[in-house]
Amino acid sequence: MNIRFSARGGHGQPQIPVSRLLPSHHVTSGFSYALCRFTLDCSCGAHTDTTYIDEALEWGEMHELLAPLADELGT
Repeated sequence: MNIRFSARGGHGQPQIPVSRLLPSHHVTSGFSYALCRFTLDCSCGAHTDTTYIDEALEWGEMHELLAPLADELGT
C-alpha cells in the first residue's frame, strides 16, 4: 500500500472528486458571546464549540473532508 503524506502546503494532497462531496455537509461558524466560544454547526447536525480559533478552523476543515467518507462507510 502506498500512502503519501505531505505538509499542509497543498502539494500532494489527494483531490476528492466533486461527485463524492455531499451537500449535506456544509459547516457554518460563528462566535457565541454568551458562551465566549467559537461555534461550528454542520448541516448534517454535527456541532462543536471551542475557545480556540485554530481548533475551530481545523475541526471545520476536517469535518468537511472526512464526513462524506464516514457517510460512505455507513454507521
